[in-house]
Amino acid sequence: MAVQKKSSAGDKPEEKKTNWMQIGVIAFCVLMVVMCVLSFANFQNFFGGNGTAGAVEAGNPVAVEYIMSVGGKAVFSSVGGFIAGYETNESAYIPIDNSEKPYMVYANEQNAISTEVIGMNIGETKTITLDGAALKYTYSKEDVEEMGLEFAKLEKGGMLQLDFPYIDELGELAYAVRTGVITEINDKELTLQYGTDKIEMKFAGYLQIS
Repeated sequence: MAVQKKSSAGDKPEEKKTNWMQIGVIAFCVLMVVMCVLSFANFQNFFGGNGTAGAVEAGNPVAVEYIMSVGGKAVFSSVGGFIAGYETNESAYIPIDNSEKPYMVYANEQNAISTEVIGMNIGETKTITLDGAALKYTYSKEDVEEMGLEFAKLEKGGMLQLDFPYIDELGELAYAVRTGVITEINDKELTLQYGTDKIEMKFAGYLQIS
């Protein structure tokens, strides 16, 4: 695992990136739609309907817009295809526009969405609360400076990018990212949380399966 300043394409300078995430996260959903369609190649029409109407039942293939937040800061958004009620034990690696590294969405985050979408109607929204504080690192001032970061310029609510190794579909070592938020900081150390506290989701529509 490596930590670096969050530097995804499109970000503004460090002192403004928090505002960008808050203001631009919804727009980012639009950029992700095409890639999500490719990720779920079995779905011929992303909002196909498939003759289904009414509230979602277990087993329905659905499209869900979602925004993941840490420490009150939006860190990632996407539109994903899910099978309502289906649970997995593996992380998903979601392509990020203009980046070679995908964003890693943990199994419990996927499962929360696929479970909570049951009973929702098209256009309905819901907020899911998770125990994100369980996933965090504490770095000393010396640790941070060894990473090439200026400790004095960091502050509570600031965001840093974490790299995590994984084996890709070709069986090769690759890296995925998570965005961590500084939830505590003093003159000696900081706490960087990368576990999701909240997922805001919207049931976008039913998917048509070939």
